[in-house]
Amino acid sequence: MLPYYFLVFIPFFLEVIGLNLFSFKRNFFCVKRNNSSIIVFFVILFVLLSLRSVSCGTDLVNYEYFFQQTLYLNFLDVFRFYSTEQLFFVFNWFVGCIYPDFRLFMVVVALLCTGVLGWFYWKESEFAPLTILLFITNSCFVMIFSGLRQFLAMLFVVPAYYLTKQKRILPFILIVLIASFIHNSATIMFLLYPVFHIPMKSKDFFFVLFLVAIFFFFKTNLFNMVVPFLAVKYSSAEITETGAYSIWIMFILFLVYCFVIPDERKMTTEHQGLRNVLVLITLIQGFASIHTLAMRMNYYFILLIPIIIPKMMKLSKNGNENIVQYSKWIMVFFFTIYFFYSAYSSMGMGLKVFPYVAYWE
Repeated sequence: MLPYYFLVFIPFFLEVIGLNLFSFKRNFFCVKRNNSSIIVFFVILFVLLSLRSVSCGTDLVNYEYFFQQTLYLNFLDVFRFYSTEQLFFVFNWFVGCIYPDFRLFMVVVALLCTGVLGWFYWKESEFAPLTILLFITNSCFVMIFSGLRQFLAMLFVVPAYYLTKQKRILPFILIVLIASFIHNSATIMFLLYPVFHIPMKSKDFFFVLFLVAIFFFFKTNLFNMVVPFLAVKYSSAEITETGAYSIWIMFILFLVYCFVIPDERKMTTEHQGLRNVLVLITLIQGFASIHTLAMRMNYYFILLIPIIIPKMMKLSKNGNENIVQYSKWIMVFFFTIYFFYSAYSSMGMGLKVFPYVAYWE
């Protein structure tokens, strides 16, 4: 577990201690926007991803098998051999042509994932410590260690987000289509564009809560209506009680926070769009209690949560600034404890990310 302590506390030390404790010109709670700790975090994460064993991530053995398979194919054969998600296997083939070692493939994927996501969070975050903690405590963090194919597709939410903001619908559609040829589930990103541009205000808060309740109480019927439109490999999904309610409740709390704390007069169309995305995340998460497929579809949007919450904090109503500043640090403390509690309690379970295992062990 020691590598994960380094991953969390080295960036935290740089951000909180280095920029605040040794600065006597401003209050400890008033953190200046400085996202250098995000860069440090993703550099450390890149090292951990590059040096991990194939046993650190339950799907890596399968990805190693796919990689070895594509070594014996030529470029055109890749499209003949694989009927879906061909771009992922083309990527395998391309890296294999450079050097036929799965370790190189893992390093290249790690560089892409940490580079793209690290740049995005560095550019967009309004409070680096919370952005880091919101990332490592959501399911996308363990996915980056294990689900290489889907996480590569998830990275396309970054250009999709910017194209959505700019209302460039044709390039947006192209980006989502490309992502779907890496992982079929990426088609869910088509929802981002229309949802982002719904004109929703703070006064619609109770309607949103009503909508969340309707989706939850009729989740089985709604899920059965949606499943037939999914990719073939998901269309036979069977409903099973999973008991996954805790994350859904947390998203509801985030939703309440993002409707109550911000001053509507300070909100731009970008902020309103991001809050709309949080509504979508909460609605989709309501289905997680009956099928794990809901979480898989939600990964693409959950990647945006680490920037949504800090951006909303920046728009606090006049007179609530101190409350928001304290809430930042309460969240930092809570999610730090939550991360390590979850890591220790899930050892040997799930995606086998905890404890960390290096390739030489």
